[in-house]
Amino acid sequence: MKIATKTNYLKLKTLLNEQYKAITSRFWSSETLVMVTFAIVVGLGAGFGTIVFIRLITFFNHLFFENGKLLGLPGNTYVILLPIVGGLIVGPLIHYLAPEARGHGVPEVLTAIAMKGGRIRPVVVFVKALGSAITIGSGGSVGREGPIVQIGAALGSTIGQVFKLSDRRIIILVASGAAAGIAATFNAPIAGVMFAIEVILGEFGIQNLSTMVISAVTASVVSRAILGDYPAFTVPAYTLASPWELPLYLGLGIVAGFGAILFMKTLYFMEDIFDNWKFPNYLKPAVGGIGLGIVGFFIPRVFGTGVSSQ
Repeated sequence: MKIATKTNYLKLKTLLNEQYKAITSRFWSSETLVMVTFAIVVGLGAGFGTIVFIRLITFFNHLFFENGKLLGLPGNTYVILLPIVGGLIVGPLIHYLAPEARGHGVPEVLTAIAMKGGRIRPVVVFVKALGSAITIGSGGSVGREGPIVQIGAALGSTIGQVFKLSDRRIIILVASGAAAGIAATFNAPIAGVMFAIEVILGEFGIQNLSTMVISAVTASVVSRAILGDYPAFTVPAYTLASPWELPLYLGLGIVAGFGAILFMKTLYFMEDIFDNWKFPNYLKPAVGGIGLGIVGFFIPRVFGTGVSSQ
């Protein structure tokens, strides 16, 4: 009796193993099924990661600006010190744990795609999130766009590496993670997908598009369920009162275009100065914080992301 029972158990185990191998074989051989599954996983990860990132920014913003008053300095002079303190924390954090997390975020993702097949170290997810949250929370005059793109891309890359996917699949997941990050943080899934197509991949494909759309929508659903269904930027209602307004809009566009060029040139100029400066890299953020703190003392609105709610 025991021999018969053991024989049946072994037959059942063999049958289950064969069924499992058949199912997994069909799964990995189906490009659509693989990419849709991982697109959902990346979207969920980017959605929850964005929520944690935004909450971290709020936490550090409260920690620095509320507790900074306890320093006892006259008036609001304490705000001059906050970006410096934030730089002293973030500089060593990035320098020693993940040097590739420094910078804007998007160029680093493009470099990973071009040079490393989309492979980004998993530690970048945590270091970039924590470092950017401390930077913004202490008054750093930067946005959430670059950090969340690199965080989402690093998450997609990590998932692809864990499951040993091909370079092409990893790159698609990197772009999907970037799209999901933008979609979740700005409640704008279409904008996230278009950004990933135009900036990250630079090419259009039905397979790529569907994967990024699924990731972006998944991340947006997660973000809306927890943070609420609110637009990142509220545009007031407006009606055209006179056709003479149109030339003014044209002029505004031209001025904004030249302003953007001036900003980029100035940004790259300052980056070159800091890159060529023979000074410890882990202390450079604190030096930049000195200038930001002084400017922020006179113009407080330069602190943080520039969005009313950080």
